Amino acid sequence: MDGGHAVEGAGAPVVDAEALLPRPRARLGDIVLVVGSALLFVLAAALRRLVGRRRRPAWSFGLELLVSAYRGSWSALPKIGIVRWRNVGEAMSRIETDGLEPRFVGNAERGGVRGTWLEPPGADDAVLLYFHGGGFAFGSLRTHGTLIGALARATRTRTFALEYRLSPEHPAPAALDDALAAYRHLRAQGARRIVLAGDSAGGTLVLTVLMALRDAGEPLPVAGVALSPWVDLTCGGNSFHTNAAFDFVGLVHCRMAAEAHAPGADLRRPELSPAFGQLSGLPPLLIQAGEAEVLVDQVRDVAARANGAGAALELRVYPDMVHVWHMMRSATPAAQQAIDEVGSFLRGQLDAASR
Repeated sequence: MDGGHAVEGAGAPVVDAEALLPRPRARLGDIVLVVGSALLFVLAAALRRLVGRRRRPAWSFGLELLVSAYRGSWSALPKIGIVRWRNVGEAMSRIETDGLEPRFVGNAERGGVRGTWLEPPGADDAVLLYFHGGGFAFGSLRTHGTLIGALARATRTRTFALEYRLSPEHPAPAALDDALAAYRHLRAQGARRIVLAGDSAGGTLVLTVLMALRDAGEPLPVAGVALSPWVDLTCGGNSFHTNAAFDFVGLVHCRMAAEAHAPGADLRRPELSPAFGQLSGLPPLLIQAGEAEVLVDQVRDVAARANGAGAALELRVYPDMVHVWHMMRSATPAAQQAIDEVGSFLRGQLDAASR
């Protein structure tokens, strides 16, 4: 039984986009603030380039403008809060999946496993279970669909993009519980060659799901990929300061998201911050990070400790790239290069598992 049709026939009916992803209402003033901030940051970047000042020498004009737009929109987050900022992003984003036809399953009002199936040409019975990023507090297929579709194509796998519950309305362990439920659901419906992938907080979920499954003695996925994972919610790592001038994500954003996700909790608990857990005994892992992102030092640290403990973990740090640069294919060839690397890694692991 294949993964996609199995979920549809097991209490997760096909629905329309609005039933799965109801578009929120955003305040007009919030939209003006977020969009206006993005435009101001872009204008400032363009003026800097006109006088010969680049934020990073290797950045193209297009990449610098795009990162500046991100920096501008994210600068509004502390002013209006996570929920209102999320509403702006969701209200202004269209569902785009890199040309793949989405099949929506589940219902926002009924709970259960909810998400979207994408089936690229040439897909076999393998399944990619994807967890989107967004600090556990925002993000969906609306904001991440193009990236997920590109990864589905690169891996040539039926891909299930999970819509897990978000904080602050649903704090930890809601996201982890939903991610585990999705994996177990796929297994129960006959999927066996499953790989996990996720970006940012979704990359965190990849690691915490694998650790939870290992500790419970359950069958593990074939492999996992984490793109710019947020492995330490205490926000350790000097790159939070050395890369603050380059990345669009900053210390204030991460601290806000951590408090919304796990209010008052000990953030060193491994189910929240996998950097403080044991990463041995897991399937092969690929972690990608950007040299210019604020999370790169904590990622380097956890990868070094994991490899020292015998974990099968590959770390690739891309020069001059910021947080989840994979979403910036229009501005840098490094985005598609990283996506292709993910495809080669996961396809290789899946093909080896089938032998």
